[in-house]
Amino acid sequence: MSIKGIPEALAYYKVCAKSEGLSPKTIEWITSSVRYFSDFLGDVSLYEITAFDLRRFIIALQEKAAYSNHPCVSTQNRVLSAESVCTYVRAIKSFFSFLSREEVIPTNPMAKVKLPKRPQKNVPTFSEAEIQKLLSQPDRRTPVGFRDYIILLVFVDTAVRLSELAGLKVGDIDFDTNMLRVMGKGQKERWVPFGRKAGKALMKYIMQYRQKSDSEGLWLKTDGDPLPSGRIERIVTLYGKKAGLSRCYCHKLRHTSAVMFVRNEGESFVLQKKLGHSTLAMTRSYCELADADVRDSHLKHSPADRLKV
Repeated sequence: MSIKGIPEALAYYKVCAKSEGLSPKTIEWITSSVRYFSDFLGDVSLYEITAFDLRRFIIALQEKAAYSNHPCVSTQNRVLSAESVCTYVRAIKSFFSFLSREEVIPTNPMAKVKLPKRPQKNVPTFSEAEIQKLLSQPDRRTPVGFRDYIILLVFVDTAVRLSELAGLKVGDIDFDTNMLRVMGKGQKERWVPFGRKAGKALMKYIMQYRQKSDSEGLWLKTDGDPLPSGRIERIVTLYGKKAGLSRCYCHKLRHTSAVMFVRNEGESFVLQKKLGHSTLAMTRSYCELADADVRDSHLKHSPADRLKV
């Protein structure tokens, strides 16, 4: 196959990725990351790129100021986060794996390049008292208030992603089995369970409060059009501010739901399926946070520590 440079290789990748059903977000993520790598390398043949080049790029990223050259955000007085660096590297490694698999290049030069180590971070979550306060903010006597309450409740009960919740249709709810059909990352469909309280509230919303509309979408604006994900983000932030919570956003509700599930003795394998994680390792951070709760509680209430010996 006669492909000499990265621009041609990216054009070929896009055609193949679309034909394989990869999501537009994934294609854009790979494409933009590889273009950035190409700009760093300059005018170089595809076949001359080595693992050493990617390692040089990693070091450059680790020293780069956050949001430098960003069209909308001013440069910040900090370097790129380890997570951002790893995101670039994963995209580039995935791209070269594709080229090797398609036999565009004879071998994959990036196969032995390891992802940079990332510092272990605590997953940000709310307490149960904070969640209770958040859920008490919407005025459930009004159609909009009840809709917003259900949105918050479903986030907390199911731990779905924003895109998954925003894309729900009325037909995606199975009240017989208490399951939601959601479309996850990579267009992977899965079923997520919901509890009795959420089930009753969802039924009440559909029967009494949901706007009459030709739209199949579950969440509707007052004019009957589907509620976009951006509006749902603003709804969550608004009620978080009303409740006096620090940085209330959709993914933090997902984190909180996952940790609450583990604290209530939910199994890690079940949580993995709920969250739509491909490996248990991705779910492990929630379990570790719950383990830390046990440790901290013991240090606070240790029987031996209270003895005067």
